[in-house]
Amino acid sequence: MTVAENIIFVDGEVSAQVEELGRYVGTLRQQSNADLNVEEFVQKLGGSSEAVLEASMQGVLAGAPEEKQEAVYNQLFAIVGQDREQLERATGGIVVDLVEHFASGVAALKVLNNLYNVLVALEGAGEARAEVFLGMVQVARKAGMMSTLVPLVPRLGAMMAEWQVGREKQEEVLVELRQAFDASALANEAYETEVVFLETLADSSRAPEVAASAIVRFANLPAVCDIDALASIPGVQELSKRGVLGEAGELLNALLASDYKQWQKFAESHKQALEQLGVDAERAGDKVRLLTVASLAAEHLDQDVSFAAVAAAIEVDDDDVEMWIIDVIRAGLIQGKMNQVSRSLLPTRSTYRSFGADQWKLLETRLVQWKQSLDSLQPVIANAKLVAQQQAMQMAGQSRVTIKE
Repeated sequence: MTVAENIIFVDGEVSAQVEELGRYVGTLRQQSNADLNVEEFVQKLGGSSEAVLEASMQGVLAGAPEEKQEAVYNQLFAIVGQDREQLERATGGIVVDLVEHFASGVAALKVLNNLYNVLVALEGAGEARAEVFLGMVQVARKAGMMSTLVPLVPRLGAMMAEWQVGREKQEEVLVELRQAFDASALANEAYETEVVFLETLADSSRAPEVAASAIVRFANLPAVCDIDALASIPGVQELSKRGVLGEAGELLNALLASDYKQWQKFAESHKQALEQLGVDAERAGDKVRLLTVASLAAEHLDQDVSFAAVAAAIEVDDDDVEMWIIDVIRAGLIQGKMNQVSRSLLPTRSTYRSFGADQWKLLETRLVQWKQSLDSLQPVIANAKLVAQQQAMQMAGQSRVTIKE
């Protein structure tokens, strides 16, 4: 969806535009009704924008050739858009008609994108913009083109804030979008949509179900490793405290706090519950392995961590450690250097799963160590400054010139 060009220019007076579009609509209708007289049809429209809008519905304009659809719909928007209220009223019907009758997903999405951009120029048209966006989701889902909406996911929260629509409409949009992503096997985007839902609608009656689903998705999705993005959402924390997440809440706590050995015990004792939730035990175990390596690195920043220590922590063969470390780095959980000679990892940055009392203590310890290091350097720096001053004075004395009379 682009919003850079949000005004459509169509030449001519409105009455001439109505006549031109009406004649084209009459031609389309004539294809299914050979007895239709196009000129009489245009005369009956009487130059009315309402009349030409009504005549364009029921799949008539949606049935125009793909190469002409964008142009004729632009003309319709220009005609109806002469009256702001009429355009907002008409938006829902235009969207529904296009969703029900479109033949080309590409053409339909272009038309809806143009309509959305026209509405952007109208202050307070958020409800209509939301309807158009829903139409785009429905068209993309039917046409197998949901990937075209993926770039919009990071902007969902901002878009809904711009719309200024009620919570029910926001919920409708996000739930429909999540379902469409799921139907298109775009699980990562469905998860991101759930995160937006929980950030904006945490007090919704659907929030517990969405939160539980997001927790399970996090456990199952190999490419999603930032547990804090989910666990730090105030609404999720509140739901967890209230105990309404059930087994999913316990799963979240295990993902946040467990190392791999602890996870194994949890997975074994909650085997049936995890199966009922739909957790893939193998994928979840691998996810915890990655998080365990990240936690180990966080505890030993700027210190060598032996491959043997990593192997013991995640219970893999020594020969496999290097690949696991590469996976952790690729996931963005740590940065560092591997030394294949000494078979060790030197982590320079690591991501914490959660930042609690233990992490604050560790940070305090490192700050104290840093201060002590600086304090120990002060005498060295002071001595260096003194030596430099003495050398400067000596050089000044040597370069002094005396002129005798």
